[in-house]
Amino acid sequence: MSLKFGILGLLSKWNATGYEIKKEFDDYMSIFWHSHLSQIYPELNKLEKEGLIEGKTITQIGKPDKKVYEINEAGADQLREWLLAKQDEPKIKDPFLMQVFFMDNISADDVIFQLKSYRKEREKRLLKLQQIMRDSWESIKEREAMSSRVVMATAVLKKGIDEEINYIKWCDETIELVEAFKDVWDDDLQATKKMDFATFEEQLIQYGALKALGE
Repeated sequence: MSLKFGILGLLSKWNATGYEIKKEFDDYMSIFWHSHLSQIYPELNKLEKEGLIEGKTITQIGKPDKKVYEINEAGADQLREWLLAKQDEPKIKDPFLMQVFFMDNISADDVIFQLKSYRKEREKRLLKLQQIMRDSWESIKEREAMSSRVVMATAVLKKGIDEEINYIKWCDETIELVEAFKDVWDDDLQATKKMDFATFEEQLIQYGALKALGE
C-alpha cells in the first residue's frame, strides 16, 4: 500500500519515468522504504488502470521510447486523503537484529566479527546519506530557492542520518558488552555461566541497558 502512495507522492510534484522513480527510492526514500524496479513498473500499470495516473509515451531519437507518468486529480485526491489519515504503528523488521538476538549460538569472537562487519555497512550508508544531504544543500544554494518538498525531504534525511549514527554507536557499545562477557560463552555454547550480579549490573549500566528502562 505504501508503495502506491510513495509513487503518487513523487508524481505530485514532477512527472517521471519508472526508472526516475526507482532512483528516488534508492536515494532519498531508501531511508524509510526499499523497492525493486520489478515492483515499481507493475504498480505504475496498476495505478494507471485505476485512473490515478496517466502515462505518455515519448519518442526519443537514437534511444528507446520512454513512458512518462503524471498524477491526475483523482490520484492527488487519494494522496491527500492518505496524508491526512492516521498511520498504524510501525511493523519493524530488522534481519540483523534477528541475528543478534540468537548469537548466543556462535562464539563471542564470531559475534564481535559480525558486529564489526555490519558496523562498516552502516558507516557506508551514513556516508551515502550525508553526501545526499550535501548535494541537496549545494543545489539549494545554487538555485537560491527553497520549496516545501525540500523542507520535508531534509527532515527525513536528518532522521535517517541520526538513525545511522545511533546504529553505529549501538554496534560499538554492543561489541564492548560482548567483550566484557566473553567468558559467558563456553565451548559447547549451551551452559549458562553464573557470575557476580553486581558485576553484571555494573556492565549493563555502562552499556546503557538499565537507562533504557526510563524513569
